[in-house]
Amino acid sequence: MALSFLPRIARRLQGPAAPPAPLVQPAATPRRFDRHVFIAGLHRSGTTLVEHLLQATCAVSVLRADVPENEGQHLQDVVPAAIQLGGPGRFAFAPEMHTAPASGAAADRQRDRLLACWTPWVDGDAPLLLEKSPPNLVRIPWLRSVFPGARFLIVTRDPRAAAAATLKWSTSSHRELVYHWHVAHAAALEALAEDCTLLRYEDLCADPGKALDRIIAALDLPRRSAALDLTDRFAQIANSNDRYMADLPATRYGPGAWDRLGYRL
Repeated sequence: MALSFLPRIARRLQGPAAPPAPLVQPAATPRRFDRHVFIAGLHRSGTTLVEHLLQATCAVSVLRADVPENEGQHLQDVVPAAIQLGGPGRFAFAPEMHTAPASGAAADRQRDRLLACWTPWVDGDAPLLLEKSPPNLVRIPWLRSVFPGARFLIVTRDPRAAAAATLKWSTSSHRELVYHWHVAHAAALEALAEDCTLLRYEDLCADPGKALDRIIAALDLPRRSAALDLTDRFAQIANSNDRYMADLPATRYGPGAWDRLGYRL
């Protein structure tokens, strides 16, 4: 995907000023993991639900801290968090979010710093770290270079519903949010490879057991001997797309990344 148009869009859709420095408390000795799995998906796409379902079912370590949805993006200072470059519904327009792959000593330094920043917030003793942040969607090539052998779970949701659910967090219009969905997912599709697994929010809601079995097998995740209890927020899975889309005007969006991901707009 050519990104030459992104600086123009970023200037037009300037986000809020950068917030105070994220909650960064790097450990003196970074914790090491045998494997890394990154969940990628826009805000309000079901990524938090998926992360909690996988933590409850599989022997994985996760991040838990007093930051929005326990996202690793807020607990490090290696790359910008989404809020620093437009926030929900805007961040993918900023070229700085599309971090270029690293190599050699630079990749080693970035990996060490990320792990040092995340180490104080790791919950679990499993040698596999599961991390979830929306910007992962546009950073798969970089994450792949910093964490060789990592796997990626790309979670998608109907762009009309995801955009409508994001409206309360953004000053963008619904149409602009749908276009942001296209830009973010086009970047992910460009990076798509055998280390990536796709999961549609709609398929998860339609048959949670089947969807979980498929992604656990695809990501080769070890199951727990006994599943953990889920909080009420995640124990009941229901598709809320209709609630968000019921009052939307009929709109033709034309071709977009949604076509390759099974959504007909």
